[in-house]
Amino acid sequence: MKSKEFLKSLAEYAAQLRQTIEAEADGFDASPAAIAGRRAKVLDPVHGYEYFVNTYFPHYVRSSEKSELHEFLFSRLPEILQQPEGINEADAAPRGEAKSTLVTRLFSLWTVITGAKKFIVIAMDSIDQAYPMLEAIKAELEFNPRLKTDFPEMCGQGRVWQAGTIVTASNVKIQVFGSGKKMRGMVHGPFRPDLAVLDDIENDEMVRNPDQRDKLEMWLKQTVLPLGAVGTKFDVIYIGTILHYDSVLSRTLNNPFWSTRKFKAMKRWPDRMDLWDRWEELYRNDGAAVAEAFYQANKDEMERGAQTSWAARGVLALMKIRARDGHATFDSEYQNDPVSGEDAPFAENIKYWSELPDDLVYYGALDPSLGKAGAGRDPSAILVGGYQKSTGRLFVTVAQVKKRLPDLIIEDVIRIQKEARVKPVLWVVETVQFQEFLKDELIKRGARSGVHIPVRGIKPSADKMLRIETLQPHMANGLILLNPDQKTLISQLRHFPKADHDDGPDALHMLWMAATSGRATENMRAYEIPVVPFTI
Repeated sequence: MKSKEFLKSLAEYAAQLRQTIEAEADGFDASPAAIAGRRAKVLDPVHGYEYFVNTYFPHYVRSSEKSELHEFLFSRLPEILQQPEGINEADAAPRGEAKSTLVTRLFSLWTVITGAKKFIVIAMDSIDQAYPMLEAIKAELEFNPRLKTDFPEMCGQGRVWQAGTIVTASNVKIQVFGSGKKMRGMVHGPFRPDLAVLDDIENDEMVRNPDQRDKLEMWLKQTVLPLGAVGTKFDVIYIGTILHYDSVLSRTLNNPFWSTRKFKAMKRWPDRMDLWDRWEELYRNDGAAVAEAFYQANKDEMERGAQTSWAARGVLALMKIRARDGHATFDSEYQNDPVSGEDAPFAENIKYWSELPDDLVYYGALDPSLGKAGAGRDPSAILVGGYQKSTGRLFVTVAQVKKRLPDLIIEDVIRIQKEARVKPVLWVVETVQFQEFLKDELIKRGARSGVHIPVRGIKPSADKMLRIETLQPHMANGLILLNPDQKTLISQLRHFPKADHDDGPDALHMLWMAATSGRATENMRAYEIPVVPFTI
């Protein structure tokens, strides 16, 4: 039983909710015709949920702009209800986009008002979070004047109206739990649970412990998923933010038996991240006013190329959060892309170029990754970079990291060499085991195409992890620069050594060694022909 202090605070919270709700009833047409029209729109199986949110909850809808997440939920949640079979839905959403309000609070209410569900189970990280969520639902049913006007038969207190369990006036049961708690054998008259909403069921402390992650995953599989009755429709909606690269949510998103989506607050980073790095230095060291002046002077360049998921929260707002909370926290809570904690040597050290100097000598590196066949094949990596001897900097211009057959690997290298405005003067190719044949075939086929490719085979040391890690100080010092569009390479570096693949970083090490110790010299001439940009 909860303490008197907790129950008192819960009552105070409910009173605050009531005050906020009742303040939003002005100008609501209560004529029979208006009521009938609105009821019909709420019951629309496709567009009804969005109409429901916008019409009855102005105290939650504070922006006319909808984010990518909002658009998705307004279409996807009603779609789940229309499916004949039960759906397991897992979605990762950024912080601050009202995911709990839209999924846990208002969608649950919509299923109550429409009669779509009979027994709803809500689980959150702790029961202390779940209780206020249920209080918010109770407050809407009791005090929302718009709902009471249009759906009086659904509103008011039901026969059970407790802190953790309610049975509504229309005989819908809603029960809340903390994650990991016992749920077996729950019934509501003839009904077993037909909807489970899992809302941020992990926390920062628990998610760091692998045993706790394993335990919560087993709870999800062994306790939550079997809650529904055999042969009946039981939907599970799991919404949250990825707090750890190996979190239960992250594991679930990779489960092919779940329908999944992952959303990022910053869909595409600005082209000129170097300017944002300078802005952040000013913001931290010289204050907001100095940083704002720098932003206004360079606004167009700083925002060029950027895409956010929500017009109501633009690039500057997100960058302020990133500077305030730290890059790692931002990547986790707003990008749903956490790194491997302290074991991620490159996560905070990746730097970018925006313009290429003229005095570059270009090199290429190829890691064929031919050790496996079929679906288990590792991605091959083709990288090209220009080395500036005067500064010791390497500008990576091409970063193709993807699965492909040997013939396509050869064709891609030949195409890059042929189309390059400034041709690589040396290609290094990993020739471990039977990859030697690919190097020889590349030379032969290039010659037949009229493209002469200078190739050197290399056999790297056995310790791949160690040689990749040697890149870290060079990247931290700004000697290896990437392009923001090289997403796969960047992702593999950020998540190294826990990434699914490391072929891109391995090829980057080959490229760096070729550039800094290769046969090419400043006296070697490169010839110019038109180029088609080839960065992936």
